[in-house]
Amino acid sequence: MSASDVKVLVGYDGSDDGMAALTFAATEAVAREGMLRIVYAVDDTVLNSAWGIVFDVDAVRREGLELLAQAGEIAHGLGVPLEDILTECVVGQPAAVLSRLSEAASVVVVGRRAESGTHSMFVGSTAVGLVGTAGCPVIMVSALNRADAPQRVIGVGLDPVAHGLVAVEWAMKRAKRLGDRVHVVSVVKKPQGRFFGGTVSEEQRLRAIEDVRQKVQAAVDRLTEEIPGVPVAVDVRFGSPIDELVSMSEELDLLIVGVHPTFPTYSLGGVVRGLMAHSGCTLGLIRHG
Repeated sequence: MSASDVKVLVGYDGSDDGMAALTFAATEAVAREGMLRIVYAVDDTVLNSAWGIVFDVDAVRREGLELLAQAGEIAHGLGVPLEDILTECVVGQPAAVLSRLSEAASVVVVGRRAESGTHSMFVGSTAVGLVGTAGCPVIMVSALNRADAPQRVIGVGLDPVAHGLVAVEWAMKRAKRLGDRVHVVSVVKKPQGRFFGGTVSEEQRLRAIEDVRQKVQAAVDRLTEEIPGVPVAVDVRFGSPIDELVSMSEELDLLIVGVHPTFPTYSLGGVVRGLMAHSGCTLGLIRHG
C-alpha cells in the first residue's frame, strides 16, 4: 500500500486539543505509511463578528500558515516524511471544511476541545458538526486523555441488536495492524415505563443478557473468520449504556462506536453525545447505515 492510498486528515488550530489531535494523526500516518493532511480552517462566520469587528482575512490566514508550518515540523519530528505532509489553510466553517475534505480521506482526526479540568464540560462545535456528516471515520482526541502507558486494547460499543458491525470490523482491522486486542461491549438497557415499574427480576436480566450475548457473539464470530488472528472478547452488561461505556473507556486506548445520525439535521443520539463529552480515552465514531 502506497502513501497515496491512505490519507489521514487532521484539523489543527494550535490549541492543546489540536496538538493532541495532530500527535495522534501523525502517529497514525506513520503506522499506516500514509499521507498526512493538516488543515487550518479560517472560520468565515466569525471574521465579521456580532460586535461589528471586521477581521483582516489576510492577517488571519498568515497566522494560520504560521501554525501550519509549526504543525508540519512537529509531524515530521514524529516520523512523517516531509513528502507525505500536506498543509492547507482554508476559509470556511471548520466542520463543513473538514466534512468536505473527509470524502477523500481514510480517517479524520479532531480535538474534542474540553475546556475544563474534567471531561464533562464542553465539546467543540467542530467535533459535533463533523461526526454526523463526515465521509470517513472520525477520531476525537482530547489533551485530557491518557497519552502514556498504552493498554493495547481497542473497545467497541455495540448496539444490543448488533447494529454498527462496521465499528467492530474497523476496530479488528486496526487491532490486527497494531497487535492489539478488541473488547466488544453491548449494554442491555434496564426497561423503563409503567409496565416494568423499573423492576426487573434476576431471571429476566440474565435472559436478556444471554439473548444479546448469543446475537453479538454470532456476529463477531463471522467477522473473526474474515479477520483472523485478532483476540476479541465479547462482554454484555445490563444497565445504563453511557455509564457502562464511560467506565469502560478508562481502561482503553481507543473506544469505537457506530453513529447513526438523524436526517436531515444529522443530530446525534444521547449515548454518542454523552461519550463525546465524558469518554476517558480517545473516541472513534463511525457512521453506519
